[in-house]
Amino acid sequence: MQTMAFGKQEQRKHNRHLLEVPVIFWWRDARHARHQGVGLTRAVSTHGAFVLTRTPPPVKATIELKVFFPRVGAAGVPMRLHGEGKVVRVEAVKHPEARAGFAVAGGAFALRKGERWRARRSG
Repeated sequence: MQTMAFGKQEQRKHNRHLLEVPVIFWWRDARHARHQGVGLTRAVSTHGAFVLTRTPPPVKATIELKVFFPRVGAAGVPMRLHGEGKVVRVEAVKHPEARAGFAVAGGAFALRKGERWRARRSG
C-alpha cells in the first residue's frame, strides 16, 4: 500500500490500523537477560506494530509481544494478537503514558481469544 506522508511516499506492504490498546512485550539482551515492558499500541497490522512505552527495547532486538483487545458487546470475548518480530526503529514521542515508541516488524501475528489484560506498571 502506498501513502503520502508529509510529501514523502511511504511503501507499506500491510494495512495498518490506528488503535490504542494495551501491549506487553519481552526481549533478551546481549547477555541473555530477559526484559519486559508494557505500553500502548499506536498502530497495528497483521505483521507489526508501533508501541508507545517507558521501556523501549533496543533496535534489532527480537521481541515477543501480546496486544490485548477489549471485549466488544455484552457477550464479547477478549482477544489478543500474539507475535514475534524485530525492532526496526525507536523514537522519542510526546505522549503522557510514554517516553518513547518503537516499531516492530516480523512474521504474521496470530489473533487468539481468551486471556484478558491485567494492568501492570513498568518503568
